[in-house]
Amino acid sequence: MIGIVVGFAAVAGGAALLNSRRVRRSEPEDEARDDTAEYLTMMVGVLYALVLGVALVAVWEAKGDAGANISAEAGALHQTYLLADALPPDAAQQARSAAVAYATYVRTEEWPLMEERKALGPRGWTLLHDVQNAWTSFEPSTNVQQQVDQVAFGQISVAYQARHGRESAGTGGMSGVMWFGLLAGGALTLGLMFLFGIQRTRTHLVLAVGFTSLIAFMVVFIYALNSPFGGLLGLSSAPFAGVGVGG
Repeated sequence: MIGIVVGFAAVAGGAALLNSRRVRRSEPEDEARDDTAEYLTMMVGVLYALVLGVALVAVWEAKGDAGANISAEAGALHQTYLLADALPPDAAQQARSAAVAYATYVRTEEWPLMEERKALGPRGWTLLHDVQNAWTSFEPSTNVQQQVDQVAFGQISVAYQARHGRESAGTGGMSGVMWFGLLAGGALTLGLMFLFGIQRTRTHLVLAVGFTSLIAFMVVFIYALNSPFGGLLGLSSAPFAGVGVGG
């Protein structure tokens, strides 16, 4: 990420130096035209800041929702593992094995697919059905078992809903229209800095490098957040590794 930002800043700095030489060789521009260009540049910058804000909020909330779904799914699965203590030995072992098998599959098989934004197959749903079937395969014989059974089915329902959210987050992402607005708007905003000249080379250089670095950082940051399960800022599968631990 830092390398990309530094690269864009270096290009902008070189372009600013070349543009300053061109301005010094050219004739002074009309003052009214300079004022118009500055006004247009300011308006485009404000509009682009709004686009950046909308995109950042969208990907930030999407990643937050993905993290909440992961915590809810893994937490609900771990609860079914702990609740199995109230079941008969055979039923308890089946419920625990089903929970651990599902968590292991999510962590080792599904997570690499989500990091690459690939669709998940039906195997995960089958294993989650096995967790549910483990609780329906026995008939509660005591009041405690009946109460635990109801709580467990509530947790399994939470796991189903959270899995739906996790799958949607893994295959979704920001729309192509928004990406076009980010890239085209950034190019337009930076290009307008070279539309009219600034006689002071240092001022132009600082503005060009500063704005380019900021825009490049924001776009790269949004790109990283847009992949909630992969990349430098990707979410971890650690919550699923805790299913069955300490139970």
